[in-house]
Amino acid sequence: MDKTALRQQHKSARDSLSLAERSAAAQSFRLHFHDHPYLSLARSFAGYYPIGSEADILPIYQHMAKFNKPMGLPRIQESGLNLHHWKPGETLEDGPLGTKQPPPDTPPLLPEVLLVPLLAFDASGNRLGYGGGYYDRLIQMLRATETAPLVVGVAYGMQEVEALPQEAHDEPLDGILTESGVSFFHEVKR
Repeated sequence: MDKTALRQQHKSARDSLSLAERSAAAQSFRLHFHDHPYLSLARSFAGYYPIGSEADILPIYQHMAKFNKPMGLPRIQESGLNLHHWKPGETLEDGPLGTKQPPPDTPPLLPEVLLVPLLAFDASGNRLGYGGGYYDRLIQMLRATETAPLVVGVAYGMQEVEALPQEAHDEPLDGILTESGVSFFHEVKR
């Protein structure tokens, strides 16, 4: 099956989850993030503002704001995604593709942990995104820095598949956060 068909199939499956299931999962994401030492003890993190049926990580932001750590969201620009500081209660603008994003004058952020959305993932850490390559380019750019972040996908457990087709530009995940917990695809050195 090609990636376009896979995207349609997995988006439909994710869309089929009830609001109650999504809400319960969002609270589980928060608990597992908070309880995991690599994630909760990171000095900073960035994620995404969920759209549609994406895994809702806003409860993570709301909880982590209590610890006054730098956190951020992506902003879509001509060059691709860039990460900017943001915390709950601060202004967001409407962005392309139905996103919400920090204003352009918000300071940039290089996080220790980056949470990314997806349509499907496999046990090797491969991620199926929406096909624009935004996160692949962002991850590649961040991994080229001295302080490359831990890249963790956030998904419902039902989004796991046996194997995903990969292309040269696809960037793998370091770990995955689901409603069942956190797991890593290789040894993490922190």
